[in-house]
Amino acid sequence: MKLSDSNWSSDQGGKAMTTQYEFTSNDFHRVRAMFRSSTGVMLGHHTRDLVYNRMSQRVDATYSRDFSQYLDRVLIGDGNELGEFTRALAAQSGSFFRAQHQFAALREHLKGLHIPGALLWSCAAGTGEEAYSMAMTAHDALNGDVRSVKILATDIDLSALAFAEAGNYPAERLRNVPQHFRQKYFTRLACREEVYQIAPEIRRMVSFLPFNLASAEWVLKGKYDAVFCREVFDHFDPRTQQALVARMAGMLKSGGLLCFGDAEPHLEDQRFEGRGGKVYALKPTFGLLK
Repeated sequence: MKLSDSNWSSDQGGKAMTTQYEFTSNDFHRVRAMFRSSTGVMLGHHTRDLVYNRMSQRVDATYSRDFSQYLDRVLIGDGNELGEFTRALAAQSGSFFRAQHQFAALREHLKGLHIPGALLWSCAAGTGEEAYSMAMTAHDALNGDVRSVKILATDIDLSALAFAEAGNYPAERLRNVPQHFRQKYFTRLACREEVYQIAPEIRRMVSFLPFNLASAEWVLKGKYDAVFCREVFDHFDPRTQQALVARMAGMLKSGGLLCFGDAEPHLEDQRFEGRGGKVYALKPTFGLLK
């Protein structure tokens, strides 16, 4: 049921809404159950506002009467709406260098490594801005000697990964890119829109892979020097969050960095020491454990 035709709300990075809908506890429960069935991810209770904002856009887009009718459509497999439903909830708002202090920490960490090469992971890569920011940081910090630097970028959204692999971004996405990086690592494409392409040497550093953090089995191999896990934990309940931290601790090298989003809770885990700005380093004792 529409509550108002004059009010509007918007989700961060999303489109403005022209209507508001009643969103009952049962609607929220159904969304959480359907998203978990589709992805294995259990949205936390604190995500209610985010879910409302993003799902309202799908209710409008499908001309549904209310949330109940929209969710019925998703459940019966109406067209490709299950995919749209999943993408709407999983989407990450894209921007390069969103937490510049974390990339500064990554830069110093890479420069301090005694063994050539590094393995980095952007675990909720979305449309690729974070992974490419990591690549540019590494390329600059190591003076272009990145033959042994590999960056894994994963996400559950296949369309986002396809966009990321192309490496083409509108100018507004580059607002946080330092000017010397923009000149060095981007080329404006010859088209009417102001679109820029990531340099080939940066794209070659990044491998994109469909992957669900909620999977029972992780097939990822290797020990990582840094893991960026920004704007991810809000999608999980506390028990799943603890399990993810344990898994990531097992994948990091001694002293390896784990970076969370600025709005996410402070990590209190004996395996990690805080470095400020939601940057954590795996303590040597735990990094040496098999």
